[in-house]
Amino acid sequence: MYMRFKINRQHRSRFLRTRILLLCVFTWIIGIIPAEASPAKDLTPVIAKLDAYIKKQVQNKVIPGCAIAIVYRNKVIFMNAYGVKTLGKPEKIDVDTVFQLGSVSKPIAATLAGILENQGHLKIDDPVSHYLPHFSLKSKQSPHSLKVKHVLSHSTGVPRGGFNNLIEAHAPYERIMTALQNTPVRTHVGKRYDYNNAMYSLISDITRSATQKSFHASLKTHLCQPLNMTKTSSTFAELQRSPNKATPHVRSGRRGLIPCDTYSKGYYSVAPAGGINSTIRDMAIFLNAQLGGYPQIISHKTLNRIHTPQITTTGSLSPSDGPPQMIKNPRYALGWRVVDFDHHRLVFHGGWLKGFTNFIAFMPEQQLGIVILHNSESKFSSKTAVKFFESYLDIPHQKRKVAHHFKPKKSKKTIKPPKKIKHPKTKKYSR
Repeated sequence: MYMRFKINRQHRSRFLRTRILLLCVFTWIIGIIPAEASPAKDLTPVIAKLDAYIKKQVQNKVIPGCAIAIVYRNKVIFMNAYGVKTLGKPEKIDVDTVFQLGSVSKPIAATLAGILENQGHLKIDDPVSHYLPHFSLKSKQSPHSLKVKHVLSHSTGVPRGGFNNLIEAHAPYERIMTALQNTPVRTHVGKRYDYNNAMYSLISDITRSATQKSFHASLKTHLCQPLNMTKTSSTFAELQRSPNKATPHVRSGRRGLIPCDTYSKGYYSVAPAGGINSTIRDMAIFLNAQLGGYPQIISHKTLNRIHTPQITTTGSLSPSDGPPQMIKNPRYALGWRVVDFDHHRLVFHGGWLKGFTNFIAFMPEQQLGIVILHNSESKFSSKTAVKFFESYLDIPHQKRKVAHHFKPKKSKKTIKPPKKIKHPKTKKYSR
């Protein structure tokens, strides 16, 4: 009798351990596989509405032209080009026309960093000094406190002021790096969001140290070639060689939009921040990859890594882009902005460069995204993307009636890590 009880107890113990093991495995699987999206929706009327709106903008010469792609459930369900490369000339934009991306380069560079981490070349949680031992900030903190994730999330503590002027004046890269190291930090790393193109460009040096290849070579080898993004590049020379590229347009008072004779060159020296060129065909592939369409190249673990917010920001979408009561909780992840858009998570990034404004955005839970490349300076790309998501979500018109003087509440708080860690309070600074 005693032996029977003992054996049963052993069996129960083994059974309990097996259940716990299976529960752990199931929890791990759930953590790496994205949640099932809502039932499929017919986007035909939404796309038709968007198509008519863009055609009207081109017809009325509000914009010279644009290229657009929509991805839904890992399929490119719509891709089209509108208008002309250059106002006054007949050549039309097509899906292989090259645009300068501006800051849409940042999510591409962050994705490259995520891929390199997944392949074991680098770790995003590593100190920058691990890869660049001779680089240090003017700070009382340990040089090892600055990590790769701080560079990718604009939370290095270095203020942005003045660096864009250096970049746009074609200052040598070495001079920009010297200026960065001689600029006193505003606050401790990881404590404040300060959008800084020059600091972001450190990613090129970090990837070079990790792979022994230039940023341009790593971008092609580890991201563009595997995804078959054949027209994407990161040098001015490659843009010049392209026979099919859009012309930048700027506004000139009463003359309205006028084409530029030259392209912006300065940001190619800080390519991860704003020096990548691409087409709508390639960017549709990249967007699909962000939605999990190429897990063999960009794993779900990597996507979760780069899409997870790191720090709160002072604002992201302006009032003219969409209703402020629908756009809340702005944060910055790794190369991506994140907001709550009418109770849905919206991951996005805009890009501005002389004569170009671009926008890429997606709702992960809806498995829906849009990318717009546009060859003039206006709010067209971001406003059009917001209109698209509003139409998809069937947001009532009256919800859009809001004041145009919305000022987002400034915040200096970092995103809380999974474990509760008490951080010392930091002094608030005015922008």
